[in-house]
Amino acid sequence: MLKNDVPTTEIDVMVPKMSKVFTADTLQRVACHPPRGRPEPEVWWERGGQRVPTEGRVYQDGLNLVFRPTEGGDSGTYTCVAQNRAGRRTQEVTFTVATAPEWVLRPQDSQLEEGKPGYLHCHAQANPEPEVTWLRNNILLTPEDSRFKLFPNGTLRINNVEVYDQQMYGCETKTEGGRLSGQARVFVLEKLKFTPTPQPSQCLELDNEITIQCSAKGRETPTIRWTKADGGELPPRVEQRNGQLHFTKVTRSDAGNYTCIASNSLQGEIRALVTLIVAVYIRFKLEPENTTVYQGHTAILHCQATGDPEPHIHWMVKDKTLDISKNRRFQTMPNGSLVITDVTTDDTGRYTCVAGNSCSIKDRVAQLYVVEKPMHNFDEVEDKAPYKMIQTIGLSVGAAVAYIIVVLGLMFYCKKRRNAKRLDKGQDGEEPEMECLNGGAIQQNGHTTAEIQEEVALTNMGTIATTEKRHSHVNNDKLHFPRANLQTITTLGKGEFGEVLLCKAKGMEESEEETVVLVKSLQSRDEQLQLDFRREAEMFAKLSHANVVRLLGLCREAEPHYMILEYYDLGDLKQFLRISKSKDDKVKSQPISTKTKVSICAQVAHGMEHLSNHRFVHKDLATRNCMINSQRRVKVSALSLSKDVYNSEYYHYRQAWIPLRWLPSESVFEDDFSTKSDMWAFGVLMWEVFSHGEMPYTKLSDDEVLEGLQTGKLKLPLPDGCPSKIYKLMARCWALSLKERPSFTEIVHALGEQPSDSKV
Repeated sequence: MLKNDVPTTEIDVMVPKMSKVFTADTLQRVACHPPRGRPEPEVWWERGGQRVPTEGRVYQDGLNLVFRPTEGGDSGTYTCVAQNRAGRRTQEVTFTVATAPEWVLRPQDSQLEEGKPGYLHCHAQANPEPEVTWLRNNILLTPEDSRFKLFPNGTLRINNVEVYDQQMYGCETKTEGGRLSGQARVFVLEKLKFTPTPQPSQCLELDNEITIQCSAKGRETPTIRWTKADGGELPPRVEQRNGQLHFTKVTRSDAGNYTCIASNSLQGEIRALVTLIVAVYIRFKLEPENTTVYQGHTAILHCQATGDPEPHIHWMVKDKTLDISKNRRFQTMPNGSLVITDVTTDDTGRYTCVAGNSCSIKDRVAQLYVVEKPMHNFDEVEDKAPYKMIQTIGLSVGAAVAYIIVVLGLMFYCKKRRNAKRLDKGQDGEEPEMECLNGGAIQQNGHTTAEIQEEVALTNMGTIATTEKRHSHVNNDKLHFPRANLQTITTLGKGEFGEVLLCKAKGMEESEEETVVLVKSLQSRDEQLQLDFRREAEMFAKLSHANVVRLLGLCREAEPHYMILEYYDLGDLKQFLRISKSKDDKVKSQPISTKTKVSICAQVAHGMEHLSNHRFVHKDLATRNCMINSQRRVKVSALSLSKDVYNSEYYHYRQAWIPLRWLPSESVFEDDFSTKSDMWAFGVLMWEVFSHGEMPYTKLSDDEVLEGLQTGKLKLPLPDGCPSKIYKLMARCWALSLKERPSFTEIVHALGEQPSDSKV
């Protein structure tokens, strides 16, 4: 039998396609791993069907393909070929030589028109196509931000340019071969616009002197004039002064449609139609009074009001609208009075009668106290009744006399103590009236002040009694500021009430000819918002603290009503924190030390301690609602730019916009706001300060934050560089139990004890 001496030939399959990326101008060596085969296969490299030479800049060295060095033109597909008698095997390798980007069109300072789309360009060429990112004030712009559109070629579109888009923008274009960055400042060319837009429907109080405001801005100062909407002339008794329509004495015939026209030579003209309604503003004929009733009895709180149109009356109980349909014990009479049958101690609290019509809204507040009915012993024989009556009268008279003696003694003691202190301190050492009672609790109808006085929300602030309301009106008269002395600088944004403006106020401060102020305008007809606006103004009027913004003035003689607040030169704290981490030389930022961060938190705590001591609740405490100046002085404010600038930081929940990421579960799910919910928000504010203004829970969606609040597992991480003691303080603010959260007084003491630049 013959033996077959012909050798077997074979060759294995090679690895499929590969790809590699190199940077330009580097030495690169790529090995080919040939398959096994018999006989041993021959191996070589090809490009475009041509063998790679064994010498030159790109050459074959054994099984290796060598680039000495790489160039942009080396990008392409190379093939490793292995061949023997059994066949041919190949492996394709795609090489990309990443070159550094080179500018085609770099970002340039641009003038963009307000109200129109605006474009910024960041075009560079490189291999592969460079990746482009944009930043606004050093904050990364993401595709989720609906105000901006990022195009693949590097162009950024601002979909609708606003005044507050006048910022520094930066772009970075990069490949593995290198990167380029550029900056551009945007200047916004303001459109011809009303500042603010006149309310389309406004009220004139009959027989009163009234001024209707119309102001506008443009690239050139516009001329403003009023006409009747039908083209008719204004009545002789109606004057035009600096854009204001002045009625010396309103009559019924003044009602009608008027047009405000603003024009300049560059931008033409704009018009606003205003319907004026003549009305009789609301007046109370009968106001509710503080009332004490026995448990189980019927309480009646009277409230009657007049006006034209006829006012509608509704009641608020403990700052929440009373829903009669859900509680049959409560009934409103046709004249507006409230009847409560079978009262319980739970009914004790503050009751607000709100009277409103299409032109005005007013409210009056009264306190209802429900006390337990005294027990009577009916086993006594009837012939003792006269003796019991005499005994009762005697005890009542004796108690009254004793009460008067105690009060007189207390007054004498207070006066003596005050005089003694004045002697100790001299004439400069004045003490406040009732100083001796500040440390204790004054008794009212058997309850302490602390027991019957409830915390008041910033947006739902009421006064305890009618006399207090009258005092607030007096203060508002003192705070009146002429609208004509306000000059709008720019619009900062929009909030629940309306536009928030930055203005110059002439003669606001004695030491300054002009003062830069923050102006909140009321541009809503909503009854609750009008009430909230007035209550917010009254709250700021009552507060006086170095770390709380001051109410400087009010404009209420015409619509829209203005609330004028103190402004700090660096604006809101959140923007300051964001800019502080910028590496852009044009921004001229300075990093914030741990000492300064602690100081910022301590100042906010001092301001919030003042609010809580006056039993006010902020409800929207965050860095966006605090102001800061160049001396790093911080004040608690209430800009609440929920409609645009900080819209992403608010969440629409149960028909309201809430700052979800700053609220505890009891506020979100139970609408329960208190100093303890402000404390939770303060913990988040501290986290913001140490995170340079980063959005809390930035990696979570709003729904995930909501779910985290429900499960009680939501917690912010330790910020980089934050001392552990500060973080532990934050964690105390986020305690699930309200009782475990500290008070602002505790926080003030704790932050005061922190070392300057502690790394503990």
